[in-house]
Amino acid sequence: MSTGIPFFRKIQSEFDLNGPTLSMQRQPVGTSCSVASGIATFIGIGTAIYPPGQGGRDTNTGLITHQWHKVGVGALTDGVNVTGSGTTTLTLSGLTSPSDNGSEYFCQIGYTPNALSPNAINEPFDSASAALTVLPTLSIVTQPSDVTILEGLDATFNVQASVTDNSTSQLSYQWYLNGSAINGATSSTLSISRSQPSFNKVYCSISHPTAQPGIVTSTEAKLDVSSSRALLNFERFGGGTFVAEKGSRDIGKMGALSFRANAQVNARIIVVYAPEEDIEVKITMGGAAGQQAFHRDNVFGKPGEGGISVFKTTLKRNHEYLIKLGVHEGQGGGPRGGIAAFNSGMAQASYSGGAGGGIAAIYHKAKLIAVCGGGGGGAYDAAGVGGDGGGLQVVGENGTGTLGGRGGQTYRQGSLPIGGMTQAGRTGPDDFDTTSPGGGRIGGCTTGSSYWRNTLGFSPCQDIPGLTHFRNAEGTVNTATAKLERGYKSGQGYRNNGGANRQAGAAAGGAGANGGSAAGASGWHGGGGGSGYASDEVELLPSSVLSTGTRLGGNDDVGFICFELFRENDDHVPCIPPKSDGSVNLRTVNFSSRENGISFVKSESQLYPNINLIPGVPNQLAFGAASVSLGPNEGRFVAQMARGDKYDFWFATAPLPNGFELRLDMSPQYRTGTNSSKRIICDDKSFGFGGLTQLVGGDNDFDDLVITVDQGHFVLNKTGTVNSLNLQPSSSDLQYIYDVTV
Repeated sequence: MSTGIPFFRKIQSEFDLNGPTLSMQRQPVGTSCSVASGIATFIGIGTAIYPPGQGGRDTNTGLITHQWHKVGVGALTDGVNVTGSGTTTLTLSGLTSPSDNGSEYFCQIGYTPNALSPNAINEPFDSASAALTVLPTLSIVTQPSDVTILEGLDATFNVQASVTDNSTSQLSYQWYLNGSAINGATSSTLSISRSQPSFNKVYCSISHPTAQPGIVTSTEAKLDVSSSRALLNFERFGGGTFVAEKGSRDIGKMGALSFRANAQVNARIIVVYAPEEDIEVKITMGGAAGQQAFHRDNVFGKPGEGGISVFKTTLKRNHEYLIKLGVHEGQGGGPRGGIAAFNSGMAQASYSGGAGGGIAAIYHKAKLIAVCGGGGGGAYDAAGVGGDGGGLQVVGENGTGTLGGRGGQTYRQGSLPIGGMTQAGRTGPDDFDTTSPGGGRIGGCTTGSSYWRNTLGFSPCQDIPGLTHFRNAEGTVNTATAKLERGYKSGQGYRNNGGANRQAGAAAGGAGANGGSAAGASGWHGGGGGSGYASDEVELLPSSVLSTGTRLGGNDDVGFICFELFRENDDHVPCIPPKSDGSVNLRTVNFSSRENGISFVKSESQLYPNINLIPGVPNQLAFGAASVSLGPNEGRFVAQMARGDKYDFWFATAPLPNGFELRLDMSPQYRTGTNSSKRIICDDKSFGFGGLTQLVGGDNDFDDLVITVDQGHFVLNKTGTVNSLNLQPSSSDLQYIYDVTV
């Protein structure tokens, strides 16, 4: 019977009515890496959980998917620097800082159901975000360099580090000296000085709070501190664009550096400079003597001598000090005194007066700092004596005779006017005078040529900016000269300011701060001497020879200058170089030495020859270097030595160890003649040099000290016990005399 109620057949289903819930079995966590590695890995594992009680089943029968995302960018795909973007493990490579530093990543979980299950109820599901830290790389891009300095001077070391995220402001520095931290040395630049000669090692440790590695250490740099040297470089040149002569002298070790005037056009200018440090020097300077008159019967008056002075000044490092050394007209070019008629072919053949002597002057850049006056010319009559030139702050002497030339006047120290004037009193920069009898005045600064005045617009006392080569009056650069702080301007300087007389028989005046005037007539009237002058940069040095440090006359030759190291307790006697006539054959000898120290000291008998600077008073100087010190390290040295100079041979040790042996090397390659040698060689047994003790085995190779000279040779004096090769000292004082032949 039909009841009207529909009937449905109940059939069991396998299909899940509710999908699973997605969650993270393992959340990704933040990680870090360095730029050096550039690789980071994130792990995120998702899971699907079915509701409890659903068909008695709570397991996942579908597929769980993973997709990595970069926050702010989106889903990632595999590529060169990305792998595993669709897996549980994401690997990133090629990471840099700062571009990748701080980026965040998460994994998005999905669910792909099977035929019997629905989608997950919470898909897509995102994991927590994980941050990436990319640590910057710290590295040194510029290592500190080796430095060699003199004791007492600053050495500078620099180090440069880089951080890949440019966070260099977070760098910390610490410098080390010989393994110990230097207090306060915490910047990228180290400035350090050492008061004593030494060999040191310097390095820097650099740190960063987040970089990998956190600390890097620089390479070791050498700091070699040498003994201070009183080094003078010199250049001798003229109108050309080359240097006729150049050299270097440690006047503290190798003795004086001196020059006589050279009238050759390409060697008239001398520049000296201190390349390493300021040097306080003692300078002896002398103006040129006047010219002897001409007379057919050889009866003539004596010409005036140039003035001489001894003074000190400080040569500033890399400053130009330019020297002008005079002659008289009969000797050729260069700074001259007044001209004489017979030198110009205008005199009577039977007689004529002599020309005046030129100045000796030194300039510090643009400014004149010292000048010695030249002597007046002699008259052709025996009674006509030329007036002597004055040293610094000494007036020139009048020539003899009622019409003799007047000596030049001087100015109070430091008050010489900037501009000069000609013999006729003209002060124009292009006014030159070689014919007027009056005495002119040297300029306190260098006016120079029109190139300096008009083209460059330099005033007389203005120095040249920067470090420059020397330029001549036309502006041509002499590239063979050193780059120095300069100021000297070639051209007008009013230096040839002695009074001239083109009349037959008249004697001319010497040049000076103020030039001497020419004689008013021929006969027994001598020319006047030029005066001397000193600026405030110099100080006269009194001595037992020159009680005031300056004098009238004293030099009967061409102008000269001599540089010595100033020593407070010295007597400051004048240093007079050999005459230009070659009566003393002074040569520049180049020494080289190896390994150890030795000294040659002028023999006592030669230190005080009877050279009468002042009549009856010994000059107390030697022409050649007073001493030559070599070593203790390998090096090259220069000394001026005269033929026949005798030196005592010294080592700094006593008593002499047994077995010490000194010999002259007679090998053929070192011989310059019979029984002569260019080398002195010492055995390397245990003995001291320069305060250093050498403890070397007795290998008898004679190589511990080698001295070589480029000209001349050493000759053993018959002092001590001698055989053909070897000198065996018989006492502990280590004194043996050598004759130096150059």
